[in-house]
Parts: sequence; structure tokens; C-alpha cells
Amino acid sequence: MTRFSILLATAATLGFSAPLSAATTYLNIDNISVAVGSGTGTGTFNNTFDNGQTIDKVIDAPTATAQEFHDQTTHIWFTGSAPNQGLELIFTFGVSYDITTLHFWNYTGEGYDVDNVEFTFFNSLGASIGSTSIQPALGSSGGITAQNIALQSPLNTRSVRAYLTGSNGQIDFQNIGFTANVSDPTLDPAPQVPLPAGGLLLLSGLGAVALRRRR
Repeated sequence: MTRFSILLATAATLGFSAPLSAATTYLNIDNISVAVGSGTGTGTFNNTFDNGQTIDKVIDAPTATAQEFHDQTTHIWFTGSAPNQGLELIFTFGVSYDITTLHFWNYTGEGYDVDNVEFTFFNSLGASIGSTSIQPALGSSGGITAQNIALQSPLNTRSVRAYLTGSNGQIDFQNIGFTANVSDPTLDPAPQVPLPAGGLLLLSGLGAVALRRRR
């Protein structure tokens, strides 16, 4: 084993690793979490995520091509007191992603469907890094399939705020999912994991020994 190989092996032991390669991932309940945000509007609610039904059902579609069937256990229904009184959802990721596609299962009727969704993207430090809005189409009749909408988020998105509104205050839909690539961790602004105590000294000592032997 060469001296350089020894240094690389020691670095790996101390927790250094090469950057992760980008991997396309479907984001749902298996790898993200969702919560109702404090910006949710006031009014008379038809909260189908209460009374034993949690908001987690908004991210439980197993794949981006899965069909959703509208009933009380599957859909989300929220009624605000005015058209601008919407439902705020906060999606949190375990690692940073570059989002490429939104998968949105909307309601099938114009009187209750979601008309607009405003997205705000945040990095791992909680700083806002961009925003956009989309106007989803009506859901398909029968088994509802997702509308796939290009949603180019900024690099290294760690959480997403979605504010959903309907033109008449009604907000009814089935599910939300994302397709994304794992971000380059070297560009993530999150504080790096500290090197174990003595790690830097050990690496510098090994480098000095290798240099002396070469001389």
C-alpha cells in the first residue's frame, strides 16, 4: 500500500467521504415529512386531516403514477373564510434536494379544486432561496392521476412552503409528491460535521511522516 493510499484510508476512517453523486428520487411519506404551517388561514374548516386523519395522507401516494380515489380517508379538504385564506403546508427533507417535478393530484370539480399554489424554497440554514407559483389543472375523473408539473427549485433545497388557495375559498385535493435529485453536498451551506477530536492532528502527522520518508 502506498503512502497516499494509507492517507486516504485514514481519512475514510475519520469520516471523510467523496461527494455523493446525484440520484433521482421520488419524495413521499417514505423520505419527507409534512406539517400544517402557522400561515394557514382562518375560517370555517372542513379539515379532513382532523379527527384521527393526519395531514400525512397528503404525501402517501406510493409512486408518481399511482391513482388516487376520492373519499374521506384519502382527500384533503379545507375551507377558508375568504379566497385568500389558504392552507399552508411545510415539507421538510432529511437531506438537500434539487427539485425538478411536482406531482399534484387535484380534485375533479371546479367548485372545490385547488386553483393556485405558491411555493417558497429554503436551504438547510432556513434561509429563503427562491419562490414560484403554479396553477394546477383539474384532476382526472374516476381514478385521479397526478399532473406532472416542472418545478425547478434552487439548488440545495431542504424544505418547501406550499400555500394552497382556491378562488372561492375551497381547497380540495388528493396528494402531493416531488421528483428531485440529491444535491451536491459540497455546495450545501449547512455547517459541516466536525472532525473527531485529534483527527486533523493525526492526518497532518501522517503527512509529515510521509514527507520525511520521501526525503
